[in-house]
Amino acid sequence: MERKTRRNTGRRKKRVRINKTRMALTVVILIVGIIFALSVKNIVDLRIEQKNLKKENVELKAEKKKLEAELKNVNDKNYIEEQARTQLNMIKPGEILYITGDDDNRGKSNEK
Repeated sequence: MERKTRRNTGRRKKRVRINKTRMALTVVILIVGIIFALSVKNIVDLRIEQKNLKKENVELKAEKKKLEAELKNVNDKNYIEEQARTQLNMIKPGEILYITGDDDNRGKSNEK
């Protein structure tokens, strides 16, 4: 009987060791899975940010072209006169300025 008891005790220790090994392996796999999931999330976030930055870059390039075109016109006498008339309500000598209700809306839209 002593031999059977010793064998059972030995088997129990072996089972406990296997369970600890399985537990350690499970924890390692779980940690690796979490790290992988966080890495994938970071990659997705960076791609979304990259997409948004590309869109913003396109918009800024379009605005830059518009501003460069306006800059070319700034020294043009006709452009200066047009801006003085629309934004400052200036007139030439001998002209009469008529202000209607629509002028108020035009001034508001030019402020933006």
